[in-house]
Parts: sequence; C-alpha cells; structure tokens
Amino acid sequence: MPGLPHQHDPTAHEDDDQRENRSAASEPTVRWASWDEARRIAYGTPHSLPNILLPLAKCLDEILAESVTAEMPVPHYPSAAADGWAVAGEGPWRIRMPRPAETDERLLLTLPPDQRILPVVELTPGEATHVNAGDAVPFGTRAVLEAHRGHVVPADPAARDMPTGEHGRGPEEGDTLEDATPAATLVKNQDVRAVGEEIEQGDLLLRAGRKLNPAHLGLAASAGHDMLPVRRRPRVTVLLGFANVVEDGIPGPGEVRDVLGLQLPAALRELGANVDQVRRVADGADGMISAFTEAPMGASSLLDARAEIVVSTGGTGHGEDDHVRKALEDLGAHLIIDGVAQEPAHGVIVAQLPDDGPVVLALPGSPLSAMTGLLSVGHALIAGAKGEAMPFTRRVTAGQDLEATGRTRVIPAYLQDGRVLPEPTVGPTMLSGLAHADVLLVVPEDGMSAGQDVEVIPLPWRG
Repeated sequence: MPGLPHQHDPTAHEDDDQRENRSAASEPTVRWASWDEARRIAYGTPHSLPNILLPLAKCLDEILAESVTAEMPVPHYPSAAADGWAVAGEGPWRIRMPRPAETDERLLLTLPPDQRILPVVELTPGEATHVNAGDAVPFGTRAVLEAHRGHVVPADPAARDMPTGEHGRGPEEGDTLEDATPAATLVKNQDVRAVGEEIEQGDLLLRAGRKLNPAHLGLAASAGHDMLPVRRRPRVTVLLGFANVVEDGIPGPGEVRDVLGLQLPAALRELGANVDQVRRVADGADGMISAFTEAPMGASSLLDARAEIVVSTGGTGHGEDDHVRKALEDLGAHLIIDGVAQEPAHGVIVAQLPDDGPVVLALPGSPLSAMTGLLSVGHALIAGAKGEAMPFTRRVTAGQDLEATGRTRVIPAYLQDGRVLPEPTVGPTMLSGLAHADVLLVVPEDGMSAGQDVEVIPLPWRG
C-alpha cells in the first residue's frame, strides 16, 4: 500500500536468546491482555524453528533465511553476445568450420548426437568461425563480427558467382571472411561476454529476508545454486467446531454455512504457515480432548504429531457451552493469554500444551472475530515461530471520528485519498467488510478523531 510509512518495530532486531528470555510459557496467565501486549506475548511464545534447505523449484514465495552468494561467475565462459563470426587478429580471416568427430560415417553414427561434431575451440590470428549468441567463443577470439558485417568470399573462384545464404552455398572451410564495413572499427572483445561480466564468483546474489519470486530463482540457478536456505514454515493443525455448521448448499433455519473451514487454512498459508490437517471436532470439552489425544484413522494423536501450532475455533467465551478453556486445563496446558481486550475477538486464548507440545491459538467461532484474532495475535505467533521480526503495522490519517468504547477495536477499513475509513459492516459475524477492506484499522480504547494518525494492519492478500 503506497504512501503508508512503516512503523518502528522495537523487536525487529532481537536475537533468539532475547526472544527466549521473553517467552511467556512459564509466566503467569495474562487475562484480558491489551491488543499490543497480546501480540508481543504471542510473538515471544514459540521457539524459533530451524531454517531448512529447499530445492529451487520449491522456493517460490518462501523467505530467504540467509544471504547467498554466487557459486560461479556469470557467464562462466566467454560467450558470443550476438550471432556472427568469432575472429582472431586483423582481417580478412580464413574461415574454420566444425569437423565430424569421426571420418568413418558408420563410427560417427555410434556416437551420441551431441558428440558427432567437434567445434572450433581455438583460433589463431587471421582465422574466424561462425558462432551464435550464447555460444562459447574459441580461445584466441579478438571480437565477434556481427553476421550482417561479414562477407564470405569462397576459396574456389568458380563458386564466387553462386548464390549464398539460406538456400544457396554456405560458408566452407578455407573461405575468406571480409568485413563488409571496413570503415567501422572492430573493438577488442566487441560482442563478447567476458567471464564474470554480469556476476563474479562470490558476489552477493540475494539478501536474507527476501520473499523469493521467479526472477530470484532464475538468478540463483544461473549462479550455480540447486537449493536455497529458507525460513521453515510452522506446521499448523486446524480444529473446527461442528456447532450448527453446513459445509455446502443452502443452510436451514438455525444453521450456518461453514466459512472458517475455507478462510482459516487459506489465511494461515498467507501468513507463512503450512496447514497439515483441517479436522472437525465434536462439541464440548470431551470432543476437544479427544482431538488432542485420540488417533484419527490410525494416525498419531495430535500431542504426538508434528504440528507446532494448533488453531481451534469456537468455545472460547465464558458461557456454559464454552469448553476450550476446560479442555486445555484438563490436558495440563499452560494458559498464556486468556482473553484480549479487543473487539471483536476478545475471546482469544493462547496456551502451551505440556512437555513442550504445540502452542494452541484458540479463536472465537464468529467469522470476523476469528479472522481479526488470527491477523493480529495469530500473525505475531507465526512470525515468532519463523524467527521473523514482529509483523509491522503502519500509520495513516483517520478519515472520521469514532467514539471511545474502552477496548481496542480491530475492524476492516478502506483507504480513500490518503485517509482510512471503517467499512460499514464490522460486526463479529459479518464478512463483507473484510472482503472489501484494504487494511484492519486499530481504533484505540479512547476512540479516534478525524485527522489523527492511527495504526493499521496490512492484509496479507492485499500485497
């Protein structure tokens, strides 16, 4: 989003030891954490995952973990920059032609096709040979004479009146090459790409922290890389509540279409996580405990699985049907955050399962509440696991007044003429505002006034 300056991030340069010292896993539970406090605690909760090496074909959109240098120069051999003639010394030049690898045609056919012709690998002054752009030029080449400047004079006088070119006589060994424009100066190494002309071996190719795009992958391959070190994405299991959810078709009265089953996994991937499982969980504390401890379809239980983060939906309030807190306590989990002073998504819970198990991010079941909790607290949690800086926010000018509510509000908003304005539909169950939003607007507890600088959260899918 052009025109929005980055906000200073005090955790951007912390090392792993500093982050570990800030870990909240052994600290007292923080109840009703403020919005910014919840993000800081979530960021410091997970251990940073080790970087991994991935093949280039798997690196698209990954974050480069370490700066990389060129394994070889580019180009790594002297090459022609144009179609024409590699020439040595001053002209005119005697033409040299590639030769068959065998004079006996029967033996020649036994060789692989790419080994049947021996190229000219060295020229002495007064000699020339034809090259195409990208071909290695022979040792001794002074320059490449572009094709339109080269005039071939056949060695056989009888052939000099024959047509030449595509449908006529081609150049042959011993013919003479003349410069058709002798007044034009042929500069040494003209149209020859020298070794390392673009990149020297050891040159810095890409800096750590870049999101790798197709051009980056091509550059890495050109400089000799097969794999790149990237930040490992945390593995996430998503546990979705069943309550009155219909997965397709038109829901009946008292039922709702499942939206979180589509939204959450996609948003988690946008935030840099890998979603390994998406599972439905039976309502109630027993259903949640079963999801963690029983082995579905013969697989390991979640406590024994490879997930580093578990994201659940629903059951995070304080009513009779809100079961997540009890399930976590029964499992011996440590509650790190129990509620956030944020609207919507005040029911967010962050917990650590025992024996250094997965971190649990329990989100409310209402669609917008779940998404705002994920995009604020959840994003910080994922960034901490990846060893990245705290997700940045930006500051922009408020476009209207909003009254105080005593809680931070995180609501969909749009940008207009350099100002931020709230979307009209920002209720906990409403999705149209988020679908059309440019950012999430962080409205302070004491409200905001038109013209005031306020914080906004960039949406990952908006670039």
